[in-house]
Amino acid sequence: MRPVRPGQEVPPRAETPRVFDLSLPDLPLEAGARVAPHLVRGWWWGPPEDLAWLQSRARVHSDEATRAGRLRVVRRSASELRDAASELRGTRRTGPRRTPDAVPTVLLVHALTGDMHAGGEGGWWEPVIGHGRPLDPSRVRLLCFNNLGSCYGTFGPADEGFPQRTDDTRFGPSPVLPKGDLRLDERSLPATLTPWDQARSILAALDALGVDEVALVTGGSLGGMVVLCLAALAPERFQRMVPIATAEAASAWVVGWNHVARQALLLDPEYPESPRRGLELARQLATLTYRAEAGLDALQPRPQAWSSRTLYPVESYLEHQGAKLEARFDARSYLALLGAMDHHDLTRVPTANGGPGVGRIRASTLTVGIDRDVLFPPEHMKNLSRRLRAQGLHAEHAVLCSVHGHDGFLIEWDALAPLLIRALALPAGLGRDDRLFSPAGVRARKTS
Repeated sequence: MRPVRPGQEVPPRAETPRVFDLSLPDLPLEAGARVAPHLVRGWWWGPPEDLAWLQSRARVHSDEATRAGRLRVVRRSASELRDAASELRGTRRTGPRRTPDAVPTVLLVHALTGDMHAGGEGGWWEPVIGHGRPLDPSRVRLLCFNNLGSCYGTFGPADEGFPQRTDDTRFGPSPVLPKGDLRLDERSLPATLTPWDQARSILAALDALGVDEVALVTGGSLGGMVVLCLAALAPERFQRMVPIATAEAASAWVVGWNHVARQALLLDPEYPESPRRGLELARQLATLTYRAEAGLDALQPRPQAWSSRTLYPVESYLEHQGAKLEARFDARSYLALLGAMDHHDLTRVPTANGGPGVGRIRASTLTVGIDRDVLFPPEHMKNLSRRLRAQGLHAEHAVLCSVHGHDGFLIEWDALAPLLIRALALPAGLGRDDRLFSPAGVRARKTS
């Protein structure tokens, strides 16, 4: 994680990034539904000695399949899902049970419509991941999982048999709609997901890979929400965290924007079969919340000539963004992920011993707010850092300046790079108990 000094041994170059699949134990969701089969698709990039370990724990895709699967929607029938789960369960695990000790693990969590391809060609953080970059796969082991409920290989609403809203049994049976009631039948809606569910899915994936300790976990927006839930659910596993452009709980402002986006999608007469225009409009609305006025004015200025029959540049831009998402995403997955963002609340910890989520965190933290973010104003991250320091934790705060607003963490590479370097240099958090990572401690955890 530090520059190589003169005379110091240069680490071997990393392998190329790979995608892999895992079959995990069934996952009960916070609202009462159950995810089965619990298939998760992940992405790895690390040193050469990692590959044998990964191949012993998961089904690793070929280089060609890894490249071909970039942002490709995965829709599987029930029989295809059963076959995939059966094949994965039958994978021989003859390699090391734990990760090689050569390098630390960095876990990345993608945002709402991202995927597991964090780095490499076309990756959502490509400019900061790679040889000689802040996240160097020859010096750290990089992992990213497709979030539960998305449509890029982890089980989600694009797959046949994903649970329905009627399966949210924690809150009683679904209402019977009288004739003429315009509310949507819950059988056409995906089961409710929360960032707690998504975090528990990732923790199960880490367990399956034998990753007991994560040196750094980071992500932005919805990814930042999942980062916070991970650090609260398993405080002993995460040494450092960097939540970016997020909050401890979804505000009424966030839920309100998501509500209107959902209505645009649900009111499409083609829902649920093919709500193409509805998904486009939902994305257009969301795009406005991801950007700031100054950035839009700079990139989409008013034209010098005026015509009643010509779209303004920003209108063409929004149409383009909507069409791009519609071509690469699933509408029901979009609904599930918007709902997950709505239900984010760090005070509601779904564990036996409960307690406020912030009070459970033990990781050293760098919170990052974006100065012109209208969706998650930077005060959210500043206040979180203050609360963590009040608990005696090492917590720093930084502001990423971007004329573009919320999406700055996917645009401002020159500003993001030093923040990641700073994050890797944070002291280890207070959560690690060395007994947990001794051979005896590991065996105790696995049998508890």
